Amino acid sequence: MRLSDKLRLKWLMATKTLDYSAEATDRMYRVYLNHGKVIHYRKGHPVYSLSSPALFTGPSANFFARQLYKSIHGKNTPNLLSFAITDECNATCSHCSFYAKEKKESRPVVTREQAIYLLKSAQDLGVSVINFTGGEPLMRPDLPEIIKSIDKDLSTVALFTNGWHLEERCSELKAAGLDSLYVSVDSSDPVAHDKARGLEGLSARGERGIAKALSAGFSVGLSCCVTPESFKAGELGRVIERAKDLGVHEVIVYDAAPTGRYAERCDLGSRAWLEEMIESVKKHNEDYSYPGVLVYAYTTSHRSVGCSSGVNYFYLSPWGDVCPCDFNHMIYGNALERPLYEIWDKMTSLPDFTCAKWGYCRMKDPKFADAKTISREFKKYD
Repeated sequence: MRLSDKLRLKWLMATKTLDYSAEATDRMYRVYLNHGKVIHYRKGHPVYSLSSPALFTGPSANFFARQLYKSIHGKNTPNLLSFAITDECNATCSHCSFYAKEKKESRPVVTREQAIYLLKSAQDLGVSVINFTGGEPLMRPDLPEIIKSIDKDLSTVALFTNGWHLEERCSELKAAGLDSLYVSVDSSDPVAHDKARGLEGLSARGERGIAKALSAGFSVGLSCCVTPESFKAGELGRVIERAKDLGVHEVIVYDAAPTGRYAERCDLGSRAWLEEMIESVKKHNEDYSYPGVLVYAYTTSHRSVGCSSGVNYFYLSPWGDVCPCDFNHMIYGNALERPLYEIWDKMTSLPDFTCAKWGYCRMKDPKFADAKTISREFKKYD
């Protein structure tokens, strides 16, 4: 390269790099989230979504470094783990994806030591986001000790809760190093919300917990499950308005899946209402007075990452089983009986999980209805 060209390139890098990096970051998040809003600054670091690491942190560096090594070894590795830390729950939500039947598993849930081992194995595999689910994770007394064991330089840690125990446990969760939490709110009407979840007083307790979590500095969101009928009735719009009033940072919107207690519903796979829902939240994402709205149907579509269950993330059951995601309960091995990396290799070598699927969740695709890799109840892959 000529000296004049080198000098010109250096000058361009010195004067353009910051603007270019900011533009690239904005575009990256717009593709992933359908918006480019910074929704919160947690410990001074910008947060675009509770479902991704804050920028300029160890977990975000881990995420970007792992993308490089994926391209080198040509093998999918997980970015995200969803860990159902308990099978206990004090609610009886009609749409619950965890409970297919009311009968309890006879197996004991993982011990604290086993949970810590599983989390270490997941971090060794590359996860930069760890979500705790259940059941209701705050019914597990030793959850703070389990959270404390996680290497926070590698992974950001989030929690999905119904909010019943949040106010009383908020301080210990903060001390343990939890970063973010989602509180489930499916209706803006407290009475309807409590009825749908079978727990009187849940809405009020959840809102007190949200207020305390916000004051403690957590990134806080609402998790909303939407059905075709609730969307048609305008419930999502009202929940987003409620989220704005509460001052939370994000609303994550899950379109109800035909699994768990909804396993027999055959009306959830229509793309028309999902497209309408994606379009309906654009005005909120363009308005900085509203929280960010992350629509799961958008992220699983061709516009974003696609359905990447079993490709870029996986689910651990309360008993150590490895499944593609929270909604697909096909078991590909138990990580207490066999190394996690071997189970991941087995699962991601199957044709259905070698790459992400465009066009919404696999569980809703008629082509996958009878697939050997899909199950609406916990059962072993053979």
